[in-house]
Amino acid sequence: MIQALLAKPELDEADLLAFAQTINGAAFKDPPPPKPKPPTATEIKNKVLAHFRCKTVTQLRKDKNFQLSMTGEEVALKSKDDWLVLYRRFIGIPANERNLEDGPTVINGIDVLQHFRPWVVFGLDPKTATADEVREAFRRLIQVHHPDHGGDPRVAERLQTMKDSILALMP
Repeated sequence: MIQALLAKPELDEADLLAFAQTINGAAFKDPPPPKPKPPTATEIKNKVLAHFRCKTVTQLRKDKNFQLSMTGEEVALKSKDDWLVLYRRFIGIPANERNLEDGPTVINGIDVLQHFRPWVVFGLDPKTATADEVREAFRRLIQVHHPDHGGDPRVAERLQTMKDSILALMP
């Protein structure tokens, strides 16, 4: 193959790729997409502040909407973890915590012990789902994640809470 390539007056990309694939023994696979990086503490803080239209932490603490949404809760706002709690609640799930591979506590790409996202976990559309569809999705998931079937009891309890919360809001 080397002799054939040397005999060619001009080599193009296809010739070199064919040679490389021959040496490799197979076609090359595309590399997996890079995993998203977690947001920095500054990015998290700025998004939460922007959500409440505040420029400083002092303004945020005095904001009536923030105070109302945090009634009965103490948040220190000193560490990245404190800000992450607010980010998850008001902004959403950080990119590095989405689309996780299924595992004992991960369902539909969401870690159910860390995030309360029942519609995503159940794989249902909140605008069109019926109570029967919610119950069926719950049954399907609980068969896999129930402790009697080798599942985590915390996950089973969380699924029950998710089902109950959805059904409580349905007409």
